Amino acid sequence: MLLICITAGKGVRMIHYNGKSVLCILLLLTCGAVMAAGLGVNISLPERGGTFVDVVKENHRWLAPGSWAALEEDDFDERGWPLVNAMFLIDARPVAEWAGEIDDPDNYRVDWSGVYTCSFSGQAAVQSQGEGTVRNVIFDADQNRTTFEYVLPEPHEDGYGFFVLSFTQTRRTPEDDLNSGLTDFKMIRPGYDTDTEQIFTDDLIRALTTPRFAAIRYKDFTGVDGCDPAFPGVLEWADRKLPTDASQARLDLIGKADGAAWEYVIELANATQIDPWINIPVSATADYVTQLALLFKENLHPDLDIYVESSNEVWNTAPGYEQTQYSKEQASTLGINERENHARRTVELAQIFESVYGAGSLNDKIRIVLCSHAPMLKWWVQPMLDYIKKTYGDVNQYLYALACQTYYSGGAEAGESVDKILQDCRSSINSQMDEPSGNQAGRKQWIAKAAELGLPGGFCSYEGGSDHGGGSTTNLDNRISAERSAGMGEIFKYNIDDAFFQLGGNLAIQFTLTSAYNRYGCWGLTDDIADPDRNAKFQAARDLITGASRVGSRAFLAGYHLANYPNPFNPRTAIVFSIPQPEHVTVEIFDLAGKKVRTLTDRFYAVGQHALHWDGAAQNGLVASGVYFYRLQAGSFVKTKSMLLLR
Repeated sequence: MLLICITAGKGVRMIHYNGKSVLCILLLLTCGAVMAAGLGVNISLPERGGTFVDVVKENHRWLAPGSWAALEEDDFDERGWPLVNAMFLIDARPVAEWAGEIDDPDNYRVDWSGVYTCSFSGQAAVQSQGEGTVRNVIFDADQNRTTFEYVLPEPHEDGYGFFVLSFTQTRRTPEDDLNSGLTDFKMIRPGYDTDTEQIFTDDLIRALTTPRFAAIRYKDFTGVDGCDPAFPGVLEWADRKLPTDASQARLDLIGKADGAAWEYVIELANATQIDPWINIPVSATADYVTQLALLFKENLHPDLDIYVESSNEVWNTAPGYEQTQYSKEQASTLGINERENHARRTVELAQIFESVYGAGSLNDKIRIVLCSHAPMLKWWVQPMLDYIKKTYGDVNQYLYALACQTYYSGGAEAGESVDKILQDCRSSINSQMDEPSGNQAGRKQWIAKAAELGLPGGFCSYEGGSDHGGGSTTNLDNRISAERSAGMGEIFKYNIDDAFFQLGGNLAIQFTLTSAYNRYGCWGLTDDIADPDRNAKFQAARDLITGASRVGSRAFLAGYHLANYPNPFNPRTAIVFSIPQPEHVTVEIFDLAGKKVRTLTDRFYAVGQHALHWDGAAQNGLVASGVYFYRLQAGSFVKTKSMLLLR
């Protein structure tokens, strides 16, 4: 008997079907673990060019008038508002102008010009101590509210981007003493109504949705790195950042070292209709995680899925990654090693989210991702997987995917040209694709490990892109020029398409949406969210999302896609589909006679990729081995494929 199979791999293999040996010709490589989910992006706070309509939400640098010294802990109330006279500082100058030098050979500066409508509760004398002018200061005694306009000029050299507002002779309420500070300060960007309820800038929403990224990772937005107390301290739900706090920036002096409130993660996810990837602090208690899951369940759009990761890089020992030390000390008290503790915590998050969302939510609505350092597949990841298997059971019952970073670099040597830097970047990418010996941690090895485990999300990249940071100024002009070149756009696509998607990678998350370009890195797809196409990388990202990659013709999220993995399968398979617009979707299973076996879903779905699972069960019990068909109907689009169940 000869059977033609559609599966992951090519060649000829003997399999067993209905008790007989069958010659199976493997024809197609369907995409590694699952159909590629596409390109996602990390976001920061603030984005270069702005995140919030209210500028105060993304800045919290308050200084003492006269001395310019930073305010201290006792100078703030419980929400982070100053209790004394203070100056509000925004420093958006290029690195390192304050030291008499500028890294960026173009000396590029984001345009802050326009009229900002400002207000605060209380009364004060308001003055500009840097760029810009203050005008139309009005105090409304009935409302105890001061309003004014802050007018900033167009970009110029020599210090542009250094903005300071001084508030002296402050009085919070008529009953308070003089010099008692202020509250509820707002600085609304030009072009928005004074009393607008809009939270995020049009530029941010536009950058994330034209075209739409597949996922947004909120690691930097929520400030998970270094937000944990020293062990054995914990983060309780009451300790979290709130939308009503003075700013969504870090507020260390009031005990809130995290970034933006979870409510704003949900708000942005709903506004963009993009799946959120969240990073949960290692010190967050079980109650914190439970309340977080409830918050998402009650407020996130029901068509969105959630990627969940334990903190970020819980192996990195560099300053600012104190979560690693926390996990290590916690592991010691539990009698396990730090690798096992990271695995334990990851499963704990899975269990808590499933307890809130219900049985069957894991690997569907809730997507738990185990992340680690790219070279450590053999040395860290495998021991974690072994621990999960030994302690909890099959890994794919808890984990949706494995993930590492996919960075590349070049140009570290003095005098390297832009062309040579681009060549180095390509070589850096090539060296990461396959590592069959040594660390055995090439991207192909990560993909194979995820496939071996039957993870429905396969292999993902939690961060990636060009890595030209580190603080070095060697060859810096050429390194930055390379980042802005058309050639870097092609390198970007090569890294994501040829060296990830085409190998079988699933979801790739770019680091990051925007950033300045300087000695500390050129991480952003662009260095100005209001003008994203200043650099070639943003258009390259568009090309990948819309399927116009240089190598492939696949439209990752631009069209309809249907696939399943593994195929053949036993005991279950993941059926993955993508739709380019929100639609009502049905996915049904049929036998060879055309009889319907099972309806897997019949509901409305958002744009993007979605995964279902079939364990060979019909409505009245398990079906026999054999060939089955699965059909996707999304609006008027219909597509049918076959799969082979082996028992």
